[in-house]
Amino acid sequence: MSGYLVLPRQALNLYGGPVPAAPEQIGFLDFLREIEQDPFPYTPRARLCVTGLDELLITLNCTDKRSTPQEHALAQDYKRRLKRAASEVSTLADIQIPVTYPLVLGGEKALSSKHTPQDLVPLWRIFGCNPSSVDILPAGKVIGYHFGVNLS
Repeated sequence: MSGYLVLPRQALNLYGGPVPAAPEQIGFLDFLREIEQDPFPYTPRARLCVTGLDELLITLNCTDKRSTPQEHALAQDYKRRLKRAASEVSTLADIQIPVTYPLVLGGEKALSSKHTPQDLVPLWRIFGCNPSSVDILPAGKVIGYHFGVNLS
């Protein structure tokens, strides 16, 4: 089942990591615009790397310490837009979502990115809680969290 693979940017081979980066890279907002196009612009099994999500959320003040109801609504809008295109996105290979800051799987399996020691970027607001699987290297190191295209 395809979906979204949220992983640290350093895990990609572009940054010295073991995971081959998808050949097509696109920013998060551009990706949202693309998947809302008719006809759907990507061929089945296309491999994408959607960049800049955590930086975008930080810029828009969508962090645990700074967010207001407006920022919560913005994150919910992103999630709604991803869910609306779930059937089309399901034809693609896993979509890589590299994040700049360390990933933290907190209580209730809520995934965040640690922007500062005191502030987290709540990725769970977009992808939901409880990743469907965790990708682990043979050495036992977690490299990413997989979320289905329907999100939770």
